[in-house]
Amino acid sequence: MSQRVNQAGSQQNQNQDQFRDQDRNEPSIGELISTLARDTQTLVRQEVTLAKTELNQSIKQLVSSIVKIVIGGLILYAGLLVLLFAAVAGVHKLDFSWPVSALIVGGITLLIGLILLLAARSGLSGANLAPTETIDSLKDDRDWAKGQVK
Repeated sequence: MSQRVNQAGSQQNQNQDQFRDQDRNEPSIGELISTLARDTQTLVRQEVTLAKTELNQSIKQLVSSIVKIVIGGLILYAGLLVLLFAAVAGVHKLDFSWPVSALIVGGITLLIGLILLLAARSGLSGANLAPTETIDSLKDDRDWAKGQVK
């Protein structure tokens, strides 16, 4: 019987030693909070780096697209000038002098441009550029939040 008591006592001591070893291996609350803060800082830094990279790529793509649009616009303008000259030559074939032909084509071109500008201007004057749906949604959110606080 004394052997059993000795075995039980030694087994209990071994169990206590195992718990102490486990306590030593587990980090403290302070260490856990420190690790969490460090990991959070790392995550934020990585997110900022990713955002910068994406922004740089977007800016490069935007600049490239703008350059292509400008070049395309210049080529279109050159083509328009050639077509206008062809129109002047066509009017000249109708027995008008070169200056009169140029005035006729130029006048028609100016009239078309003026009509387009006036139409665009009237479309802009009636347009409300404020994001009314977003403003209404934000007001609804504000009212809801005020209702939740009460």
